[in-house]
Amino acid sequence: MRILGLDAAFAGCSVAVSEDGSLRAERQAAAARGQSAVLATLLGEVLRAAPGRIDLVAVMIGPGGFTGLRAAIALAQGFALGRGAAITGITLAEALAEALPAPPEGVFWVALPRRLGGVFLDGLDATRGGFDLAALPSPPEAVTLAGEAEALVAARLDAAGIRVRCTGLRDPSARLVAAAAFRRAVAGGPAAARPGAARARRAGAAGAARPVSRRDPATPRRDPGRLVGARRAGGRDTAGRDDPARA
Repeated sequence: MRILGLDAAFAGCSVAVSEDGSLRAERQAAAARGQSAVLATLLGEVLRAAPGRIDLVAVMIGPGGFTGLRAAIALAQGFALGRGAAITGITLAEALAEALPAPPEGVFWVALPRRLGGVFLDGLDATRGGFDLAALPSPPEAVTLAGEAEALVAARLDAAGIRVRCTGLRDPSARLVAAAAFRRAVAGGPAAARPGAARARRAGAAGAARPVSRRDPATPRRDPGRLVGARRAGGRDTAGRDDPARA
C-alpha cells in the first residue's frame, strides 16, 4: 500500500510517501505563513522523487494551528479526489505515538497549552478536550506524555501519585502521519473514505478527513484560541488549536 502523508499542524509543513510501511520520500519546510503554497511545492517534489499510484492519503487533523490544518486537509481532499485515492485523518496522538521507541507505558496523552490557561489533551484512549490543571482526568494506570505542556501535566499527575513518563516529543511529521495510517490499515482500524462519495461524506464516513468547527466548553465564545477539528469514526471530533504563536 502506497500512502501519501501530509502535515502542517504547527510551524512546519511536510509531505511524505511510504510504501508498505517503508518511507520512500519526504520533504519538509518551515512555514509560519502560506502553508497552502508550501505544501503544494513539497507535494510536487515528493511525487517526483517517489512516482507511482497513491492508494491512501493520510492527513494530520489536529490538534494544531487552524490555518495549517485547513491547508493540509484541503490539499489532501483535492488530491484524493483527483487521483481516486482514499483519504483518512490522523490525530496528533496517533502520529506522535509512531515516534515512541517502545509501546507507551499506560495511556498516551499529548498535552498542549491553552491560551486562557489549562491544557488540551489528545490521547490514544478516550481522553480528548480542554482541562484545568486542577481538574485533570484520573488515569487508572501510568501515563506516557508528549507535547509542549507535558511538564505541566506531569507535575500534577506525579503529585497525585500517578506514574508518569515524559517523552519530549513535540511536533508530528508527514512520515509519522503515513506510518500511523499504515498501522491502522494493517490493524483493520476505521475505514478510509473516498472524497468522491458525497453521500458518505455528508453522513460522516469513518476515517474521512472532514473539518468540523467546534468549541471547547471551557473556552469563552470569543476566545481566539478556538478549536477546530475533523470528525472521526464513531462521530468523535478531534480538535485543533489556533495558536498564532505556533502557526
